[in-house]
Amino acid sequence: MKAARRLERAQALAAAADCRAAGQRERAAAAAVGRPRSTLRGWAEAQVAAAEVPAALAACCATVAGVRGLPRLVLAMQCVITLRAGSGVRLVCELLELSGLSALLGASYGSQQGLSAALEQAVMAVAGEQRAVLAAGMRPRAVAVCEDERFQPAICLVALEPVSGFIVLEQYAADRTAATWTQALRAACAGLPITMVPGTADAATALCRHIAQDHGAHHAPDLCHLQHEVVRATGLSLARAVPEADAEVATAEAPLQAERAAAQAYRTQRQGPGRPPALAQRIRDARATLARVTVARNQAQARQREAHALIRALGEA
Repeated sequence: MKAARRLERAQALAAAADCRAAGQRERAAAAAVGRPRSTLRGWAEAQVAAAEVPAALAACCATVAGVRGLPRLVLAMQCVITLRAGSGVRLVCELLELSGLSALLGASYGSQQGLSAALEQAVMAVAGEQRAVLAAGMRPRAVAVCEDERFQPAICLVALEPVSGFIVLEQYAADRTAATWTQALRAACAGLPITMVPGTADAATALCRHIAQDHGAHHAPDLCHLQHEVVRATGLSLARAVPEADAEVATAEAPLQAERAAAQAYRTQRQGPGRPPALAQRIRDARATLARVTVARNQAQARQREAHALIRALGEA
């Protein structure tokens, strides 16, 4: 049953009920409404609530206010779930099924998907109207624009103002050259009193040229590529230093163990004439070497941890 049809039935039944309340007979009330008596009876019988819907709720939804309120409720679900929360139409269908409202209105994917598409078109139309109205009273300002490219299902150029989250540009394009970027952004900013100061994007040649040459703005690398460049410059040397230091520690531990074993063996043997070997000095030298390489290893590990922390801090600034 379509929404307009439901409203027409609810209005006819409400008018007939008012006539009956005023003392008119059923035949006279039907004539006053302009509907056959059998039609009014059939519509009234069709208002019997489903098993999962309370009778009082079904009766409320059958009134003029209820018929007008149900579509508004579904529209609010669509707006919050699909547009604000970014979820799909199937969640709207599931909510209608679980609430029992599917007995009173269409809850299939096809019907809700059509409503979702119509809602998106309406929002885009209102956005275009409001954009022109708000731009007329907007003071000139300099803004930063973050630009990127998506490839699902085709090349899509996206530009975002990071402070407000306003999507300046979002459109498909045949290519992603600097000329295409410049033409698309200028068309998107037409009528807006804004000047792009820095442009944040990756290091693609087309984006760099589009920002620096076509718009005369400063090209700021995005965080991902900035962190990648820092890691590429420092990560390998820092990563090599730790295993090299571990190897030096292992190398220094072997002489110390050997000298300790030699000293233990010397003490268990019978001592002959002559000067005893300088075993204590050898052990001290081996310990000093081990301590030096251990400190170097700890420093290498600390530098690696510090570098990781500083790179992560770039994303928290």
